[in-house]
Amino acid sequence: MPFKRQVEIGRVALINYGEEYGKLVVISDVVDQNRALVDRPDEVRRMVTFKRLALTDFKIDIPRLAKKKVLTAALEDSEVFKKFADSAWGKKLAKREVKSNQTDFERYKAAVERKKRSEAIKKELKA
Repeated sequence: MPFKRQVEIGRVALINYGEEYGKLVVISDVVDQNRALVDRPDEVRRMVTFKRLALTDFKIDIPRLAKKKVLTAALEDSEVFKKFADSAWGKKLAKREVKSNQTDFERYKAAVERKKRSEAIKKELKA
């Protein structure tokens, strides 16, 4: 079974480790077999190892080492960040973020709701 996501210029990737965890970046050039130059409109272009990148299904058409203006225009035209947020992967990350920012009381309310729902399901299954 062939790979569906190739490392290529314009491929959108998710940083999966470090300070920038969860940020989407665009591969602007491949340095060698272990590293790529990644770029984002509001950040400085930098090298990241492939171990810290998770490739997404999204790709934009940009030239190699595109300038910020070209990158920003391509991202706005394709609305990649919005598409990623609407995907199952993006929704999962958003849920995880919301859950990690909950207070103790919010976690308690969620646990009570889960318990009520579980009891209702058990009651229906017994009937």
